[in-house]
Amino acid sequence: MAISADQLDALRVRLRGGLLLSTDPRFDERRRTFDAMLDRRPEVIVRPLDTDDVAAAVRWAAAEDLPISIRGGGHSVAGHAVGPGSVMIDLAHMRAVTVDPASKVADVGGGALLEDLDRATTSQGFGAPSGTYLDTGVAGLTLTGGIGFLLGAAGFACDALVGAEVVTADGSIVQVDETSDPELLWALRGGGGNFGVVTRLRHGLIPLGSVYGGRIRLAGDGVADALRLLFELQAEAASDQLTLQATVGHSAELGLTASVLGLWIGEPELGPRIFAPLRALPGISLDNVGQTTYLDMQLISDRMGPTYRHYWKGQFVGNVGAGLQATILEGAMRAPAESEILVEPIHGFAHRVPESHAAFGSRRALANVSALGIWSDPSSDPAAMGWARDTTAALEPFSLRGGGYLNYAPEDESARRIEQAFGTEAFARLQAVKRRVDPDNRFRFNANIPPA
Repeated sequence: MAISADQLDALRVRLRGGLLLSTDPRFDERRRTFDAMLDRRPEVIVRPLDTDDVAAAVRWAAAEDLPISIRGGGHSVAGHAVGPGSVMIDLAHMRAVTVDPASKVADVGGGALLEDLDRATTSQGFGAPSGTYLDTGVAGLTLTGGIGFLLGAAGFACDALVGAEVVTADGSIVQVDETSDPELLWALRGGGGNFGVVTRLRHGLIPLGSVYGGRIRLAGDGVADALRLLFELQAEAASDQLTLQATVGHSAELGLTASVLGLWIGEPELGPRIFAPLRALPGISLDNVGQTTYLDMQLISDRMGPTYRHYWKGQFVGNVGAGLQATILEGAMRAPAESEILVEPIHGFAHRVPESHAAFGSRRALANVSALGIWSDPSSDPAAMGWARDTTAALEPFSLRGGGYLNYAPEDESARRIEQAFGTEAFARLQAVKRRVDPDNRFRFNANIPPA
């Protein structure tokens, strides 16, 4: 719809922050996301300074019957941050993070990135269960799960969410915690951006001192053993203090390749023994494993530039035996361009959190396995997307219940797979919460949960 100057003036006078229209030179910059495949144009971009600004924008959108999209970090593969024809609320000015050491809780602005959270928390001796790329938005990651290097010790990022400030679809500002609205808090722990604009999160922390970990890159005959050890070492260590993950790909020159990342937060002197089997594999080209800091571990993954095209799809698997491992290796052998398969084992504390704690629906899986289609040349779109889809289909026999990790889901993720990610009962419960706080589905640019 075309928005008149009078309508825009009515919005502008309600805000302390600014507006960006399509004629503004910054408009294209702020609508650009992590995925270069996507080219979406909102009607208007609102850049709030505070929660009152967000509420004013939401009330205006409701009055004009416009949908709302929310940009935190803009790191979604599916481009959920930018809804075509929407009022896009860009939270880039709301990145403040404060830490309360006594309660071991961080107060996190809705636009904060992992780098904001990690720098604030590690400077005071804490770590926040989160993700692994520093330019990821904390809110989007946390609301839809959050897999990181503290998974074994503290669970998913959503498990650490102890409270939130939310602007719901009618512009109301609500404070959510276990006392005020436990059902909405449950939904926020994994249900994604379906329930409003989260302007502040209260994020639980764990104490962290010196840690041991790093990256091992290898190629050739050692890759299959690396994949096997990825699962065996965590099981043998029988410890929440070790978390491992890996990517497996293919190079025309080297054949199969793997990059294994791991963090041990137990006694640092035990680190060399924990990682020794991996470090003994043939074909290693990089080994920077050693005593380190959690912040340095968070800095280990390179930021992906805006020129890459992405199509990611996968399965939460309930079987990590030889059959799954062979399927991963076969898929990796066919991986095009910079594409690879990401394997994230799930164990420890993440498995012991009760199902009733969070809407996140796949914690009983043994791993998240995702085909990450990553490439630069638009002519490679069909091949890269086809590879990701075919690899995901090959993983189906090992799937927990047919759903994947919604933080990595592609733009065309089916409604059926979204429901399967939660399970039928939890999905119906989420729909009931959605009906209460967003009956018109104004927040629909996400892994959408339609109102019951």
